[in-house]
Amino acid sequence: MVSKPLAIAGVVAVLLAGGAGFALADSGGTPTAENATVSVSADATVERAPDRATVTVAAVGRGETAAAARDNLTGDAGAVQQALEDEGANVTSSRFSIHPEYERTETGREQVGYVAVHTVEAETSDVDSVGTLIDTAVDAGADRVEGIRYELSEATRQDAREDALTTAMERARADAETVAAAEGRNVDGVATIQTSDSGRYVVRTEAAFAADSGGSTTISPGPVTVDAAVQVTYELE
Repeated sequence: MVSKPLAIAGVVAVLLAGGAGFALADSGGTPTAENATVSVSADATVERAPDRATVTVAAVGRGETAAAARDNLTGDAGAVQQALEDEGANVTSSRFSIHPEYERTETGREQVGYVAVHTVEAETSDVDSVGTLIDTAVDAGADRVEGIRYELSEATRQDAREDALTTAMERARADAETVAAAEGRNVDGVATIQTSDSGRYVVRTEAAFAADSGGSTTISPGPVTVDAAVQVTYELE
């Protein structure tokens, strides 16, 4: 009986299992150690505790006119900025805006005045101080917390991505060896490698509002997820 070739020219077999893809192929009509390959895709996810945080707070004022809304701001943005800096945060932006405020009526919507918003954004590498920064901003005059964003520093992100890529390559190699062994072949060298990642480096954005509870604010962030994927073509022998 004549044995069947590893792969027939013009036909590619693809197997999917557990999110990984495999393909066995030959560049010629007869399989040889020189032209047989197996292509594998694999991915990996790693988690890291965030080491950077951005806090965005705002002072809000309302009035019948734009000038009245500005004058009715509940806090001094300069005082909020200074208070955050005194706590060791790096203020990265301070924005001011005024826009009309509307209410819905039976006939549509009606302008009822203006809203003035002065927003201050600050970054810190001390993620445990986020609650303190919020309390400090509120005490200084902010009455709204727009959001809290946790991230990884560039060095930590790169380290996490390298770990994810290493794990993905290990999985790709193991899968390639399994597929090759099923055909009585062995994995030899690497022909090509392609990498990609999802860029999911931000853990989440949280919203909160200032309250007169007299207590301190406590924030417990989750881990930051970093993904990486590889597509590898191995030569077979």
